[in-house]
Amino acid sequence: MQSWLNPDLVQAFGIAIATVIGAVTAWQAREVAKLRERVAALEDQAVTDQRRFRDAIRLIRALQRHIDELLSFLRLHVPGQEPPPARYSIPAALEEEI
Repeated sequence: MQSWLNPDLVQAFGIAIATVIGAVTAWQAREVAKLRERVAALEDQAVTDQRRFRDAIRLIRALQRHIDELLSFLRLHVPGQEPPPARYSIPAALEEEI
C-alpha cells in the first residue's frame, strides 16, 4: 500500500491526468470553434434565404395580380369565352403567405 503513496508515482499520475484533461479540453475547444463557424455561416444563410423568400412572395403576389387583371381583361373583351383553367396550384404552405 505504501508504494501507491510514493510522491513520484502520485506526481506521474497527476501529470498523466492533467495531460489527458488538457488534450480533451483542446479537442473540445477546436470542435466548439468549428461549430461556431458553422452556426455563423448558417445564420448568414438564413438571413439571405429570408430575403429571397420575401422577394419571391412579392413576385408571386405581383404575378397573381397580373393574372387576375388578364382574366378580367379577357372576360370583358371576349364575352362567353372562359380562359383555360390554371394548371398549377399554390402549395398549402405558401397559401397563407400569398
